[in-house]
Amino acid sequence: MVLFLLGLLAGVAAAMLLRIGYGRQASSRPGAPVPVPAAADPLEDALPPHLAVETRSPFFSLSEGAFFRTLEQALPPGYRAFPNVRLYDLFVIVAALPPQQAALASLRDEHIDFLIVVLDGHRPVAAIELGGRNANHTEQHRRDEAKNLAFRSAGLLLLRLRAEEDHTQASLEALLWQHLRPAEREWADPSIG
Repeated sequence: MVLFLLGLLAGVAAAMLLRIGYGRQASSRPGAPVPVPAAADPLEDALPPHLAVETRSPFFSLSEGAFFRTLEQALPPGYRAFPNVRLYDLFVIVAALPPQQAALASLRDEHIDFLIVVLDGHRPVAAIELGGRNANHTEQHRRDEAKNLAFRSAGLLLLRLRAEEDHTQASLEALLWQHLRPAEREWADPSIG
């Protein structure tokens, strides 16, 4: 992030120096017409010609990648999982009263590890968060509580699983069957309900 900002500032400074130098050359020649610059595009003027960025590789940690492959196999037909979904892309703020604004601001850059949607309408039905060894850290605990509050407030299921555990296709199918399709589960086993 720091490199990105430094690159952006360097590009803006270079553009300004070129403009200053261009104006001095034109005005230093007596009698030479002063060129009128074309209408500038503020976005083009602010962007440098190159950004110091590269693709994050790998996109997942090894445990996240393995979990995602297993999750995709375990999902019932008609469901899809999306990884690394920002909470601001998932939730719509319908009212922001002053006491809520700080909690909402803390969620701005947070994401959920996996969002599960039903394909019929792409409606979110559940999310999965993988907790690691740092799950007991104070700051992580605060962020987890803010996520729990957002999901609870929206009425959306948030499942928290430990990343260190061995999640098999069968164990995830059992968990997902329990939460995603209770009506089908009751239909398959009439003794339930």
